[in-house]
Amino acid sequence: MEMIVNAQNLCKSFNEKNVLQNCSLRLFKGEIYSILGVNGAGKTTLMKLLLGLQKPDSGTIIVLGENAAESNRYLNDVGSMIETPVFYEHLSAAENLEIHLSYLQKQADISKVLERVELPFGESKPVSRYSLGMRQRLGIARAIIHNPRLLILDEPLNGLDPVAIAEMRELLRRLTSEGVTILLSSHIISDVVSVSDRIGVITGGGVSSEFSVHEKKLMFNSESGLEEYIVDLMRRN
Repeated sequence: MEMIVNAQNLCKSFNEKNVLQNCSLRLFKGEIYSILGVNGAGKTTLMKLLLGLQKPDSGTIIVLGENAAESNRYLNDVGSMIETPVFYEHLSAAENLEIHLSYLQKQADISKVLERVELPFGESKPVSRYSLGMRQRLGIARAIIHNPRLLILDEPLNGLDPVAIAEMRELLRRLTSEGVTILLSSHIISDVVSVSDRIGVITGGGVSSEFSVHEKKLMFNSESGLEEYIVDLMRRN
């Protein structure tokens, strides 16, 4: 399998507090890998390191065959949504995407992208009037509009109703069938279990447990049993 991300022994501290300590992670083409952990475990910090938004104190990051310490060209093939997505509030969804494409110096069919995330193309309603769920959808649209090879999504299911969550899971699966690799985080364990190929649990500053969702499902008689197992892993320090 083609390795898309190979991060080894990452360390990152803030104000002398270790957030990540010898954290390692590998992602392979076409998989959905979810990272779980309690608040403050380091999930968002890990994502920011992979995106070059922060620099590790030590360790190596190879993304799409490039060393992140030497070049950021790989970011042209990466889409992301980290924390709460920020938009031009007075503009429509389409206008926000037009600006994003201009910034990337790329072209795309905005109407098709909005259709994929179930947002209307023709309306002029400003983003300031969008619900939380609609803003999440627009954030996903912005992340995928340039056809990235790697998607890094922090809490992509936040604010979505059950129907929208099901549709988003379907969209993520379609993307992986097209060869896109997805790294995501979520606090909703049931949704992570339903969409992920592999799960990594961060405790003590690193990925302390990692497993195939399919294999673990075969071990438990119920989905609730698997969820209890994951919660137990997250409690360990």
